[in-house]
Parts: sequence; structure tokens; C-alpha cells
Amino acid sequence: MNVLDWIGPWEDLGRGISSSRNARRAEHFKVPVNEFLPRMGVTAISVDRLSVGSLQEATAIADARDGARVPQRRFYGWAVVIAENAAQNGREVAASPLEGNPRHADIILPASVANDRDEQKQHAQELRDLSTWRPRAD
Repeated sequence: MNVLDWIGPWEDLGRGISSSRNARRAEHFKVPVNEFLPRMGVTAISVDRLSVGSLQEATAIADARDGARVPQRRFYGWAVVIAENAAQNGREVAASPLEGNPRHADIILPASVANDRDEQKQHAQELRDLSTWRPRAD
């Protein structure tokens, strides 16, 4: 089995932050809840597996991803949650490699919350409270 096929409970999962305002908040106080809040109807929260490979490689992948979406956007760092904690309260974590990001994963909320904004917010709050800030590698 390939290490990219499964996620260990000790792995750091990072939610990329590309807002300078949210990065400053994360660095000095706490990650804003909206960083972990999916769109209505969506239950998957995209994350990077920071325990696989180097932080420099993860930063390069995040730079390429964010620059492709919005050319002027800058990647600042991650809100990091340990996989075991991310998988609490009915949530799951799953490896979901993408082209250009073999370390991609998802934190998956219970299907029942897809259209319940209050429940989605509760999960986002929990994930935010479990997270720590990790700046990009430069």
C-alpha cells in the first residue's frame, strides 16, 4: 500500500489560507471559522497532507494552486488539524489526490449536514478550535 493511499491518525492536515486578513488573524488570534466552512450542499473540506513530504514542497503546490485560481493571490499558510481530531463527531478524513497535488485530502462532514448551515457552522467551529497556524515555508 502506498503512503498516499491512507491517512494516519497522527498526520497534520492543513487548510490553505490565501487571505492576508485571515492569515493575520490566524497568526495572532485564531483561524477564522469561515476557513473551514464549506459551501451549502457540500460536505468535503479540501486540505493538504502536511506530514507527507516537505513543507517546502507543500508550499510550492499551494502557490501553484492559488496562483492558477487568481493570479494575484498569495498563499500565506495553513490552519492545521491533526487527522485524528478532524475525524471526530461523525467526520471522516480521506486521501483524495489531485493532478498537481498528490497530497490532497478531504475532511468529510456527515452527509446529513450538507444543507444545514447551522450544523456546518458547528463543524467549522470545532475544526477551527482544534487548529493551529502554520506559515508557509520560505
